[in-house]
Amino acid sequence: MNQEELDIKKLIFSFGLLLSLHAQGLTYINHFNSQFAGEIGLISLGLGKEFSRYSIGGMYGIVPSEISGGPLIETVTLRQTYKLFHWKRISVYTGLNIFHVLGIKYQTHDYGTAPDNYYPIGSIRGIMNLGISVAYNKKESKIFYVEAGMNDITIVNYINNSSVINPQDEVSLALGFKQRF
Repeated sequence: MNQEELDIKKLIFSFGLLLSLHAQGLTYINHFNSQFAGEIGLISLGLGKEFSRYSIGGMYGIVPSEISGGPLIETVTLRQTYKLFHWKRISVYTGLNIFHVLGIKYQTHDYGTAPDNYYPIGSIRGIMNLGISVAYNKKESKIFYVEAGMNDITIVNYINNSSVINPQDEVSLALGFKQRF
């Protein structure tokens, strides 16, 4: 069994454990979230707490080595959203994802002449996003969403070089599903 298969099994076990804890009465988790793409992994899974207009949660994402062209990429994300508008089963929201890339990719001692820990937060990124979600059942417990986001580096580069950078070329898209408990 290779490392990617072990990581996926650990992920499934962890979420199963958290879901069983929730079923036993821990009320700080009230939804499961899954997402495809969107800069926090090719596939990301997470749990969170939704309030009336605000939602916060954690996600774990992976990009398999076959897709990344190198080693397996893993991310851990703090995901926050805020509903701007809500009509019947449709919501428009904005959000901020703060994610960390796990692994050796950002260890400076392996690359160049920079001393160790010279770039200590190089693997922490932020993504501002705007999305629309649609609940497809009467209880509004099953929700599909699409969101467009732009990371912090692109935003800063655009502000500094607006004549050269086209922000439309830098937008990332994500498709997701949220299941409320």
